[in-house]
Amino acid sequence: MLDDIKEDKYNGESSAFISFKKCEEILKQGQSTLQTMEMTTEVKLAFQPYTRIQDYLSTLAKLGELSCTGGSASSLSGPHHIFVKESETHYNACHGKEETSLINDMCVLPKGQTLLGDYHNYSLKLLNDKFTVISSHNLGKHPISLCYVGNSEVAVALEYDNSKCTIQYIRVSDGSFVYTEARKLEHYCDSMACHGDRLFVLFRDTLYLYPTRRSEGRVLYKLKNSDNYAKRCAVSPDGTKIFISHANDNTLTTLNSDGTVLHMFTDPEMQTPRAIHVSPAGHVFVGCWNGTVLQVSSDGARKLTAFAGSETTILYIRSLCYNMKTRDLVVGCLSKDITVMKLK
Repeated sequence: MLDDIKEDKYNGESSAFISFKKCEEILKQGQSTLQTMEMTTEVKLAFQPYTRIQDYLSTLAKLGELSCTGGSASSLSGPHHIFVKESETHYNACHGKEETSLINDMCVLPKGQTLLGDYHNYSLKLLNDKFTVISSHNLGKHPISLCYVGNSEVAVALEYDNSKCTIQYIRVSDGSFVYTEARKLEHYCDSMACHGDRLFVLFRDTLYLYPTRRSEGRVLYKLKNSDNYAKRCAVSPDGTKIFISHANDNTLTTLNSDGTVLHMFTDPEMQTPRAIHVSPAGHVFVGCWNGTVLQVSSDGARKLTAFAGSETTILYIRSLCYNMKTRDLVVGCLSKDITVMKLK
């Protein structure tokens, strides 16, 4: 446009002046833009993968199944799948010269190994996929509860005294146990569950939430009747629901993430529920003192089925967990043996 003005291609001075002013305006805009670009701080973006997804994926026996249109299709083992018990086998949980054990809690590690907390023998025990004890570690104190927290670490609640406990984080790898960090709580612990960085700790009639490992805890839920103390807690895979078993009144309470009661479920077959477990796929299992295991809907509102024990079944169930790799439900009780139920 400036070249055209110089060559007198515009007719009349007014046209040339308007064009000139337009050029000046655009040049000022360009200079202002350049100055802004020079003053802008460089921003670097980096993708940080969520590593704990590997822990979840490693627990899956498969990613899905093929279905045939028009033919019979096997259902996926999602949270609504109702299991059937195929068999029941007992395995000795004692190690070395031990004569008895009391498996107070347990969890499944990403590689499919089962980790037991033996209250009677003050120890953690690592089982292989054949349910043989391959490694044992003496904790020096009674393990009350344990849960997997990710990155090959477990959190173990150790009995400090009758009013307090210590949460010890331990990395379990290739049969070795390495202490990482610990914190003392100002209250006791009957059970705990973990989702991400959040740790839920249950003590009698109160459920505490610890948002991070170093943060102060707060009361998330408290029973109205302090005599009806709770016994065990578990959390759903997405962290939106917390399940609490009440041993005294045979009730399973389901809370949302802010502590609001969603459901209170009871059933004639649920007698003195103590153990509770939620699988990575959302299956909810409740173990009762009389040896019965109930499978409850993923929202905690109704019973799906119940597994009765065999003639040699265990009584006084204290802990259980479902291994999605082997499709086994592992049950611990007041016995030297653990019971493994093969489910389909």
